[in-house]
Amino acid sequence: MKKLFFIFAFLLTCCAMMFSQASFSLPQDEPVIVYSLPKTELCIEVELEKTLQKPGEFFRYSERYLATKDVITEEKNSFRLKSVNVKTRAIADPDRTYAVSSENGVLSRLSVNEKGLLCGVDVPCKEGVSDCDKNKNNAEPKKRTTKPLPLTEEYMLAGSTAKMAEGAAKQIYRIRESRLALLAADVEHFPADGESFKVMLSEMNRLERQLTELFTGTSVTEVQKHTIYLTPSAEMKGEVLFRISSLSGLVSAADLSGSPYYIDVIPQTIKTYRIEETKKTKKKGVSEALQIYSLLPAEAKINVGDGRNIFFSGEFVMPQFGHVVPVPQAYLQKENAKVYIDEQTGRLLRAE
Repeated sequence: MKKLFFIFAFLLTCCAMMFSQASFSLPQDEPVIVYSLPKTELCIEVELEKTLQKPGEFFRYSERYLATKDVITEEKNSFRLKSVNVKTRAIADPDRTYAVSSENGVLSRLSVNEKGLLCGVDVPCKEGVSDCDKNKNNAEPKKRTTKPLPLTEEYMLAGSTAKMAEGAAKQIYRIRESRLALLAADVEHFPADGESFKVMLSEMNRLERQLTELFTGTSVTEVQKHTIYLTPSAEMKGEVLFRISSLSGLVSAADLSGSPYYIDVIPQTIKTYRIEETKKTKKKGVSEALQIYSLLPAEAKINVGDGRNIFFSGEFVMPQFGHVVPVPQAYLQKENAKVYIDEQTGRLLRAE
C-alpha cells in the first residue's frame, strides 16, 4: 500500500512540474524578443561600531601601584549601531516580463540592457553603475600585533609578575616627573626648538600610555559594514529587518538574542485622471504582439528604526508599486520611431 502511495505521489509531482514548465515556456520556432520592466531592490547599509576590550597584564596590581580601580578585568566585545543608509538599484521584475514578436516592424528594434530591462525603441541603453554593489563587504579587521613590554632588563629578568608590575609603575612615575620638569623648564638640556619640544612630549605621552595600559587595559574600536538586500512587493509596517546583539553584532531577524530594528515601506497612492476617449480616437483589436509596456511608477517612504528612534528616513521611486501602461500605438507605428524609457523606473520619457 505504501509503495502505491509513493508511486502516486511521484506521478503527481511530475505532472505538476510539466504543467509549471508548460505555463512559462516560450513558443518554439517563433522568434521573439523578451524584455522586463524594472522593480527596485533596496540595499540597506548597516554600519556598526565594534569595541574590543582587553585587560592589561598587570590589572591585578593597578590599585596597589597606580591607586586606580577603573580597569578592564576581562576580554569582551561590544557592538552598537552607528548609522543606517539605504540605496537602490533596478532589477528585472519576473512578474512583468513580456515577449513580443521580433518580426513586427518597430518592435524588432527594442533596446534591452544586460539585465533584460527595457530601454526603449531604437535607442542606446545607458551604461551606469548602480549605487548598490554586492562586492562591498566588510573590510578585513586589522590584526593586532603583540608589543614587547617597555621594561628595563632588571625587571624583565625578575621572573615575577608582581616585580614587573612594580617596575612598570616606577617608569610611569619617572616619565611624569620628567614631563613636569620639562614643562617647567627645570632641566639641564632644554630642547633647541619648538619642534624638538613637541617630539619629546609626544614620545613621553606615548610611552606613558603604553605602560599605563598594562594596568588599565586597552579598548580598540573598529567600524564594520554590512549590506542587507530587500525587494518589497507589498506594504511593510513594523517588520523586523535585522537585530543587533551587543556580543555578536548583526544577527538575523529570527535571532532573539539581539535587539530588533524595524522597517516601514509605505507606498504612495498614484492619482491619475483619465480623459474620456471619443469614438474617433478609440481603436479596437490591438494585438498583444504589437504592444509594448511601460510603467507609471509610484514613490514609497522608507523608515528604519528601533521603535523609538528613526535611523533612516527617505523616499524612493519603486516601480513595483506603480501601474503598467501600454505605450501609445501612435509612437510605435512611425517608421523611424524612437521611444525612450527610463531603465530604472520603467517610465516613458519621450518619443521622437
